[in-house]
Amino acid sequence: MKFLFRTVSAAVLGLVLSGCFFDHPLTGGPTESVNTWLLGVWETTNDKGETARVKVAPTASDRYSVELSAPSKKPGKGARYRFDMWPSQVGGTLFLTLACIESSGKIPLGSHVFVQAQLLDQNSVRARALKLDCEPSATSYELRKEIRRKLKDLSLYEGAESAVWSRVEEVVWNKDGADPTFKPIRNLQIRSSLVQTSRLKPEDDPELKKIRNPGL
Repeated sequence: MKFLFRTVSAAVLGLVLSGCFFDHPLTGGPTESVNTWLLGVWETTNDKGETARVKVAPTASDRYSVELSAPSKKPGKGARYRFDMWPSQVGGTLFLTLACIESSGKIPLGSHVFVQAQLLDQNSVRARALKLDCEPSATSYELRKEIRRKLKDLSLYEGAESAVWSRVEEVVWNKDGADPTFKPIRNLQIRSSLVQTSRLKPEDDPELKKIRNPGL
């Protein structure tokens, strides 16, 4: 991948924010409404036993707030990020554009990261980075053009990082404007099985064969 100096460190690779950082979004604004299946608190654990945590809450009918806690070998030293996130449809596939608005780590403020999400079941989602060769300064039009090309030749995800995230808390969204509240998953047995699934390697993951919505 080009421009490795602008990619996230190895500690964050499992978070599927391992693609290059870009100056422009895929789309200037949302192309779809918020998917409530993505709301909540999610965790993933990498092969070193480090657990990352992300909180996804709605800020509007078509935008999300994303708070990410990245793992670290030293207690209390993990990086924290906050993103504005919205759905961006390109080439018939729905992606997520994340714009960094707060950063205590290596993700530059104002930069953009792109992710494609796949629902595996009610409380499990696989997030995949995109393998793009565009320069970081590429325009939104240039980014969409490359994505369409790579979707056509099936190379968009080739060699890109991915991770399974397990929902550990649900979101309660008050549409009257109150801040979302979060509560633990009620079925702990489901939660336990999902945590185990999140540690599987992609090639060993049986859930990939029964993805509900590959276009999400």
